[in-house]
Amino acid sequence: MQIFEPIVKYCDKKDIKLIESGWLLYCHVLGVIGIIWSFFLESELFYKYYLAFLIWHCLTGLGITGGAHRLWAHKSYKASWPIRVFLMFMNSNCFQGSIWHWSRDHRLHHKFSDTPLDPHNSQLGIFFSHCGWLLKNKSKELVEEGMKLDLSDLKADSVVMFQKRHYYKMAFLWAFIIPTLTGLIISDKWFFSLLFLGFGKYIFTLNATWCVNSICHFYGSRKWNPRIEPRDNIFVSLITLGEGWHNWHHEYPRDWRASKNEWWMINPTCSFIQMCEYIGLVNTKRAKLEEKVKYDY
Repeated sequence: MQIFEPIVKYCDKKDIKLIESGWLLYCHVLGVIGIIWSFFLESELFYKYYLAFLIWHCLTGLGITGGAHRLWAHKSYKASWPIRVFLMFMNSNCFQGSIWHWSRDHRLHHKFSDTPLDPHNSQLGIFFSHCGWLLKNKSKELVEEGMKLDLSDLKADSVVMFQKRHYYKMAFLWAFIIPTLTGLIISDKWFFSLLFLGFGKYIFTLNATWCVNSICHFYGSRKWNPRIEPRDNIFVSLITLGEGWHNWHHEYPRDWRASKNEWWMINPTCSFIQMCEYIGLVNTKRAKLEEKVKYDY
């Protein structure tokens, strides 16, 4: 398998999404500038801004890990209206597509994992599975398979549909404007706050999420099922709040923990769900933890 393959090898120029590619490039340039700029701050501001960065990354990450992934894509636990609203707002902060679209693509990923009908098929190389799949138009076959999925559960969720209707307005507000305003609490450096807590945070969380699709399909252990490509990777788990236990997750996709949950397994999302259940806002008593499910949807 060729690990590093340019996306142009797998698509014609007409297949490349120019607007999406330009947007991601633009965000990465501004985000990198913001991160480099942060190293020239005085030490007190440096630590305050990085604390804010960490808090925003964790909150934003929960919108994917506890929200779009474990709650909506896999339906692995039930959440009350306040938790669903909170996770929806944090998911908007991620700017990775609406819950509707994210969940649809993720269900395709599980149904056709590491095959041509997997949206981020790892057989096409680590670059493609990391971000290249977002830079090209989907094949006709992939679009058709997506239309066949049963998304009635998402359609019935008013929180999901509200976000779908107002997605871009909410995404720009939560991903860039609100983090920038929180930066103004630290100092009056509004432009730096935009570059660092807006674009810098955005590209860090974005690439951390992408690592589950890429790194976790190439590097790590396959203790639970050595016959499949997904792997457990502790580094990815660290930067994604516990999403890196990917071999376990593909073996038991309905498990709300998304890991065996041994003491050494980093999994803050699991702790968040447990805390919410303790105060009565979440119910994890949906299915057996180690339940093997074929994703036909």
